[in-house]
Amino acid sequence: MKRYLLNPLLKGAMVVLPLLVTVWILWTAFLWLNSLGVSALTALNLNQLIFPGSGLVIMLVLLVIIGLLFQFSIISWFFQRMEKELLRFPLVKTLYGAVKDLANMFDNTQHKSQQVALVDLSDKGLGMAVGIITADSIPTVIKDVRNNSDDLVTVYLPMSYMVGGYTVFLPKDKVTPLDWTFEKAMRFALTAGVSQDKDEEELLP
Repeated sequence: MKRYLLNPLLKGAMVVLPLLVTVWILWTAFLWLNSLGVSALTALNLNQLIFPGSGLVIMLVLLVIIGLLFQFSIISWFFQRMEKELLRFPLVKTLYGAVKDLANMFDNTQHKSQQVALVDLSDKGLGMAVGIITADSIPTVIKDVRNNSDDLVTVYLPMSYMVGGYTVFLPKDKVTPLDWTFEKAMRFALTAGVSQDKDEEELLP
């Protein structure tokens, strides 16, 4: 019975569930954007422009316009000043910073300078770990309290099955750069190695 019923059931669930979850998330996002657009049209008394999907179209056009405006230095400068003042409030700083960091994970331009590396933690009994070199140096405030810190680099160690991790400062001889993209390395780490391509199996010793 298990062979002829349970195994196919589990296989079907493994195929269908990721697809359903992805479709549900995208559909929820589309509905949310559409409702925002419809609310904006209603507030501006432009009910004649409302049709199925009009809110989504308005929001997408608005996002494109905002992206184009940020090509101008004066707009970017004004936003940075406003953002700086906004971050003076502790609660806003925590919430806004967390959301912004999450959004930056999907921005490929933010990852061009971040090197994927293999981190040697064998002296701690943890073996080897996948990490991201986020900076080739450490903050000055840490240098002031630690001697011989010139050989340290800042490394982010992502945790599996959750958006989180640890930021550590390690000697350069403990970190080996890998020819691996940020996206593939994060996918590998966040899924505990379950998600990987055939050509990725040879990257780790």
